Amino acid sequence: MRLWVKVGLFLSAYLPLFFILTIKNWFNLPTFVLFVVISVYSLIWWWLIVRIARQTTKEEYRVTAATNKMKESLTYLLPYIIGFLPLNVNIWQDWAALVVLLVIVFMVYVNSDLLYVNPLLLFFSYNIYELEVYKPSMGEETSTQMITLITRRKKVPRNMTLSLHKVDKATYLEE
Repeated sequence: MRLWVKVGLFLSAYLPLFFILTIKNWFNLPTFVLFVVISVYSLIWWWLIVRIARQTTKEEYRVTAATNKMKESLTYLLPYIIGFLPLNVNIWQDWAALVVLLVIVFMVYVNSDLLYVNPLLLFFSYNIYELEVYKPSMGEETSTQMITLITRRKKVPRNMTLSLHKVDKATYLEE
């Protein structure tokens, strides 16, 4: 997955945290500007994902195994404690500490597949699945590949055939 897709997923996942920080520091301009920038970036990111997906032709895949990645939400909530700790947004040390913490969390999430746990996707009724699939046109169930699927489906049963738009190297969107 490309870096801009990972950063978009991460920032949109923590948009509610920045909203909490903005509420706690209501009259602080830098906090409000940061929230607005992350909100705009998240909206543009989602618009680009959908636009890129719609421009690609649909590819058919048959599912051999599916894992719902949204089930790991408890570990995602830990950084939200930041929003309830005393944070002085008027000193650069607290900002630097917040940035360092978010970079560390980003690296952990990218390397442990927690990046897909995203409350904004849940809010818009999307789920993320890791699928083992093969192309039925090839007819070879032995030539499977792993993909990430963004979908509104609640379940993705085995042997189901899906028609998907490619977003990135191994990330697909089902409308």
